[in-house]
Amino acid sequence: PTHLRETQYKVINWENTLHIPEAANLSPEGMDLILKLCTGADRRLGKNAQEVKSHPFFNSVDFERGIRRQVAPHIPRIQYLTDTSNFDPVDPERLRNSGSSGSDKSDELLDSGKQPFHGFFEFTFRRFFDDGGGPAYPSRISLDDSENQGPVYV
Repeated sequence: PTHLRETQYKVINWENTLHIPEAANLSPEGMDLILKLCTGADRRLGKNAQEVKSHPFFNSVDFERGIRRQVAPHIPRIQYLTDTSNFDPVDPERLRNSGSSGSDKSDELLDSGKQPFHGFFEFTFRRFFDDGGGPAYPSRISLDDSENQGPVYV
């Protein structure tokens, strides 16, 4: 779909396309962190973990205590494994029309086959579910359990 190709193009060409709107309502520290992470490798924040940890955005985080032992600033409510209610709703009409206004240039570049292949691979925050942050199995699933005939999610 056109909107996916446009997103991929924008990620690859972030130097020309990255724009943080005022509506994002980010703190100055948050915006500074994003801009220092999204820059050329020679200037990018993160030469080591200590450099990232010492950024003002993380002043309220006690890294010595351990981030997994601290209360998260926001704990989303997740009702089931594929719950997407914490994400902004997507307007289906906007998706259908996302490639029709002003993205002809990016479509042309992507359709020409001249761009190198950049794959986007699915990922999950598995640890979230393993650490009790969300739905998890109450006990290990036994293959010998005749009562357990439901699907197994891995």
